[in-house]
Amino acid sequence: MAVLHDIRFLEKNHSGSGGGYSAGPVFFLGAAAFLAFVLLAAPCAVTGQGWNRLGPPGGMVLSLASAVDGTVYLGTADGHIFGSADRGDHWELRGRVGGRLDGVVQRMVADSAHRQRILAAVWFRDTTEGGVFESGDGGRSWRLVGLGNEAVRTLEQSASDPAVWVAGTRRGVFRSRDDAKSWQRITAADDPELQNVDSLAIDPRDAETIYVGTYHLPWKTSDGGKTWKPIAAGMIDDSDIMSLRIDAQNPQRVFSSACSGIYRSEDGGATWTKLQGIPYSSRRTQQIAQDPVDPRKLYAATTEGLWATSDYGETWNRVTPRATDANAVVVLQGEQGSRLLAGFDAQGVLRSDDGGNTVVPSNQGFSHRVVFAMAADPADTRHLLARVQGFGSAALVESQDGGKTWADFPSGFQGKTVERIFAAPSDWWVAFAEGGAARFDAEKRQWAEIPFREVTLVRARASRGGSGERTVRRVRVLKAQVSSIIEAGNDVFASSNEGLWKKESDRAGFQRVVAKSLPPAIAFLSATASSGSGSQSLVAIAQGALWSSDAHGMVWNQVSLPSEAGTPLWLVDHPWNASALRLLGTRNGVFSFQQGRGWKQLSNGLPAIASTSPAFSQTLCLLSMSNGGTYASSGSLEVWQRIDQDGVQAPAHAIFWARGEKFVVASASEGVLSWEAGENPLKELGQR
Repeated sequence: MAVLHDIRFLEKNHSGSGGGYSAGPVFFLGAAAFLAFVLLAAPCAVTGQGWNRLGPPGGMVLSLASAVDGTVYLGTADGHIFGSADRGDHWELRGRVGGRLDGVVQRMVADSAHRQRILAAVWFRDTTEGGVFESGDGGRSWRLVGLGNEAVRTLEQSASDPAVWVAGTRRGVFRSRDDAKSWQRITAADDPELQNVDSLAIDPRDAETIYVGTYHLPWKTSDGGKTWKPIAAGMIDDSDIMSLRIDAQNPQRVFSSACSGIYRSEDGGATWTKLQGIPYSSRRTQQIAQDPVDPRKLYAATTEGLWATSDYGETWNRVTPRATDANAVVVLQGEQGSRLLAGFDAQGVLRSDDGGNTVVPSNQGFSHRVVFAMAADPADTRHLLARVQGFGSAALVESQDGGKTWADFPSGFQGKTVERIFAAPSDWWVAFAEGGAARFDAEKRQWAEIPFREVTLVRARASRGGSGERTVRRVRVLKAQVSSIIEAGNDVFASSNEGLWKKESDRAGFQRVVAKSLPPAIAFLSATASSGSGSQSLVAIAQGALWSSDAHGMVWNQVSLPSEAGTPLWLVDHPWNASALRLLGTRNGVFSFQQGRGWKQLSNGLPAIASTSPAFSQTLCLLSMSNGGTYASSGSLEVWQRIDQDGVQAPAHAIFWARGEKFVVASASEGVLSWEAGENPLKELGQR
């Protein structure tokens, strides 16, 4: 018997649109090879005890900023700040803005007047809060310096007066004249148009002249916010202005990017001309950057790659493949020459030292990928299979050394999305978001879809010339939404929204199990040892209740749970400790079951909240809780200690034992992590 481990992550929803494709320049690599190169390059693993980042390298980059001392800063969607002291060759995690796990670092500005000082525009997901945050030590520590009740989307510093800062929020524009010590609103609170500010630009000659981009067209003030006027002549109406860039040599020349394309103004925004050359499908441009030495060169970070122009936007060339979704771009100058760094939705950071003619990954030390699905081989949990963001909805990657290195794995699922991955000693399995499942044939090195066939016997009229009725066998193939796949004995069981299914070893497909009393929509399925008999039983979670059956799965009974348990989420047998035979995870905490003693809630350091299925070594148990914490206990499970650090704090949807006292953690935002206890783990945890 083997429970097939499963993990899913939420996928980011994109607002970009599809459409046509215009050929760009010759890339450093073809698109497919380029993406594989990004994945396999720059391993992130660090040897030693404690927490380590395993990769795959890269991940979501929302913002980039360069400082006067040469440091480059990188901001993420969960508040993390990475820094690079060597122009993006290597990255290190510096800190987290705001102390929450949902702080989106939308914009960063390195103070032009103070070394190692950075300000960040932050908003918190699912709230209307955020703020302007400040770090004076290169991103290692942060404090709120204003607008804590505002979702701050953009931030700029005046070049002519560095004490002037302007912030754009969902509710308007705010300014500080005292170097971010205090903030005043400079747009009317009841103005229906000057809301939902997405971009800003300050005239480099005059701090009183400010350009503002909103969800609906741009605005401008020339008197510090006393009066505002719309500046949308020449733009397509209802354009969301995502970026504004004032030309470094001619402040009357302004560039703006909108959901309708890129525009240029030669008269301070009075009129705009829509620039051609970037296809409609790439029109959503998150940021425009200008080369500080050659202002004719600009770079546009779009939802279909990074684009470059050498003639103020008259013509454009694609710098990166279409499959790269760019969010941020900076151009660095120094003794080594000009360097372009761009941040992407999935590929992390790419760099170019020749103006975009060639690009290479630059993710050494940066691993922040979204892992949508991952499983570990129960026979060797260092063997991992995953689907990660940025390589297609059906592409899989494999690690055979516990996440230290990653390689492509055969997929070939045309037009399908791998939603879950399951593992057993004999097989890899995947379940698709569109319904259905596939099994990997190790000998052929390819996947085969396994059908879900429902067979019914119906009475029908006899054929012509006969009399009476006859029995007809009808077969219907379903696209079941699979929640779990397990091996029990020689059979494979699958739970789904269409009920319980079984595949016998001599059959090609799954057949429906007539499961008496069990609700059809099954959220979880597992095979456990039956107490005292040495045989197996099946357990399922359906309609918010726990159910049990024998190994055949024909007759089910609801299992009584403690009233304080809440909705059950998972159930596993403890592999080493006979005194705690069974663990149950619920919305209200984790419970253990001991024969003759019933259910007991685990506490003593473990919060009463939701969790994911635990992992066990021979001496330790690790649990990931919904508060983003990872908790460890000895085999007795009596006392728990939180072991995560700020740099790895995030909900983890799966944990696997990887031999000795090392565990592999699939984090919701930090990629794949490992945690290894020392020589005396129980002493380290303060337990005996």
